Amino acid sequence: MAHAAGNAPDIPNHPLAVRMGVIAGVAHNLVIGTIMGSFGIMLASVEQRLGVSGEAAAAGIPLVLVGSSILAPFVGVLIAKVSLRLLLLAGALLAAAGYVLLALTHSYALYLVAYGLFFGPALSLAGSVGPATLVTRWFHRNRGLALGVVHLPVVIAVMPWLLHKALDGMAPTTLYMAIGLVTAAILVPLSLLAVDHPPGQETVAPVSRDRRTSDGSLSVAQLLARPRFWALCLAAVASMASSVMLGSLLVPMGESWGFTRAESAQLQSVMSLAGIFGSVMFGWIADRLGGGRSLALIGFNCALLWAILLFHPPFAVTAVVVGLIGLHGGGAIPTLGRGLSDSFGQASYSRGFGLNTLIGLPFIASSVIGSAKAFSLTGSYDPAIKAMTVFFVLAVVLGLYGATGPKIEGPLAAPEPEPEPA
Repeated sequence: MAHAAGNAPDIPNHPLAVRMGVIAGVAHNLVIGTIMGSFGIMLASVEQRLGVSGEAAAAGIPLVLVGSSILAPFVGVLIAKVSLRLLLLAGALLAAAGYVLLALTHSYALYLVAYGLFFGPALSLAGSVGPATLVTRWFHRNRGLALGVVHLPVVIAVMPWLLHKALDGMAPTTLYMAIGLVTAAILVPLSLLAVDHPPGQETVAPVSRDRRTSDGSLSVAQLLARPRFWALCLAAVASMASSVMLGSLLVPMGESWGFTRAESAQLQSVMSLAGIFGSVMFGWIADRLGGGRSLALIGFNCALLWAILLFHPPFAVTAVVVGLIGLHGGGAIPTLGRGLSDSFGQASYSRGFGLNTLIGLPFIASSVIGSAKAFSLTGSYDPAIKAMTVFFVLAVVLGLYGATGPKIEGPLAAPEPEPEPA
């Protein structure tokens, strides 16, 4: 049966849920943390070893992001049909193999292969869609909080510091090999301990049996036909685009406001640190308000915060505002996860999350490229800030609309049929 929006179903989690959460958290952190956290600190050594320019060496991360975003919808469908344990294992092996290739190769082409064909799929399988799906399947109670804890960016925060220290006494190729071996040693056995589904049935899509797939989920086409799905996704994308835009451009933005480079870098650190707390806080909030309402709350607060940046406040005020934006940005994934699973069933989550990753790609890319272009044309980031403010105002409306409609109470409850796609 349906429950009121924002009232989390009081269904106890299976005793193995905590184990699945640990597996998901380690996989997410190790895959994304090592790939993203090692890239910048190793960039200079890549230029020297491969004899390429800084721009050429920097192509690795865009390849990962574009590749993983394009693959995410397919991974979401695959997870609904194939053993999640095997897919997590495949992602772990791809990540480890990518580092081994980086350690052994002196070819720029193979360097790109490592990032595009090894790390890109690994990020979707074992870094984003796979771990989030595992948590969503196993947690009924405090699902949003569990997603928030799993997505804490612990490894990505410490990896640059660890590698900086290690580079004093170890060759970059040795470090690549070590990361690969550690990844394999930890993630391969953990992946084998993953259990695809809890013993009880997952919540299914709130439509009649003949309008959903055999596993109780909505197909890709059915999800895309529902305005509420688009509303939840776009409300979350606003927050994701905000985080990536500030994370990429905060230093030049700060300098354009009259701050020093060191002060602007401090702003970036404040934003990243606040995002760690935001992931847990908004996961907890999503369990109480529901995913859609939580996304609307994030949109309302961020619209105000971005509008304040238009006044170019002094450094201390800007630091508080940027920190609060980072805090809210950390809540995008747990609130979206709660919204998708409550509205369309746990069985539909992997498809929905994978589609969201692809839907967000053009918005996220445009936020960075468009902001840089606006600055080159006007000498100010204000047009980009205004656009982001408007996007968050729309996110409030989208989040509230996404919060409407039936919500699934429990895995054994018979879903109420939807009269029409919504």
